[in-house]
Amino acid sequence: MPANERDLQALARFQLVPRLLHDVTEVDSSLTLLGRRLGSPLLARIPADAPLPDHGLALVDAERLGGEAAPWALPVLAPAKMGELMPAVRRLAASEAPALVLDMSPLSEVAPFGTGVWRPRTREDLAELVAAAGRPLWVYGLLSPDDAVVAAEAGLDAIVVHAGASRHLGGPTVADALPDVLDAVAGMIAVYAGGHVSSGIDVFRYLAIGAEAVVVETDRALGPLEAELHYAMRLTGCDTLADIGYDVIYEPLFEDA
Repeated sequence: MPANERDLQALARFQLVPRLLHDVTEVDSSLTLLGRRLGSPLLARIPADAPLPDHGLALVDAERLGGEAAPWALPVLAPAKMGELMPAVRRLAASEAPALVLDMSPLSEVAPFGTGVWRPRTREDLAELVAAAGRPLWVYGLLSPDDAVVAAEAGLDAIVVHAGASRHLGGPTVADALPDVLDAVAGMIAVYAGGHVSSGIDVFRYLAIGAEAVVVETDRALGPLEAELHYAMRLTGCDTLADIGYDVIYEPLFEDA
C-alpha cells in the first residue's frame, strides 16, 4: 500500500470528540511562521506541474525557482554531493527565501527499488549547511526520533515528519511516528507533519497529535482546507491552535493500543 494511503488510514483512527457545550463561535487558527503572519498552520508542497502561488508560504523545488526565491517560497533541495549542495545553498542564501528545505525522502529510491544515488547526510554535513544558509534550514522526510535529534543538534530550525522514505520498508505512518519524534526532541526543534490529507479535519488531527504545522501534498486549494480546520476547531471547542491537543481525541483508542 502506498505511504500516502497508509498515512490517511492511520489518521482516520484518531477519532475526534465533539464538545458542544461551549461558547466558541469564532476561531483563530493564525500563527507567525518565519516572520510571516499566516491564517492557519498550513503550507503547501507545490507539485512540479502545479501553478505557483503568490502569497502565504509554500515549498517549491529549488530547480523550478531557477536559483531565485520569492519571499513566499521555501526552496526544496534534493540530496546531492556536498560539493553540489553547498554552492546551491550559498546561491539561495542571497535570495529572499525565508528558509531552505533539504528533502531526504528521495533516498528511498535507490537500488534495488530505484535509480537514485545513496547520499545520506551526517550531523556535521547539516551543521555546514546551516552555517552556509544564513537563515532557517529545515529537513523534510524524517520519521526516526534519532534523526530528529541529529537535526536538532546540528542547529536546524525544523523537521517535517514524512513517510515517503519508508514506502519500500513498510515503516510507520506520520501519525504513528509523530509522538516518538516529539518526545525525542522535547522542544529543541520545531516539528511539522507532512504528506497527503483528505481534509482540513486531517490537518486538525495532526495538530492534536502534536505537529506545530502541516505541509500538505494535495491538489486542493488551502482555503477549503482551512475552512474545514475551522469547522473541526468549532465543533471540538478549540478557540485557538493552543487549545488543540490530545484531549479532543477519543481516549479509548489509546488505551486499547
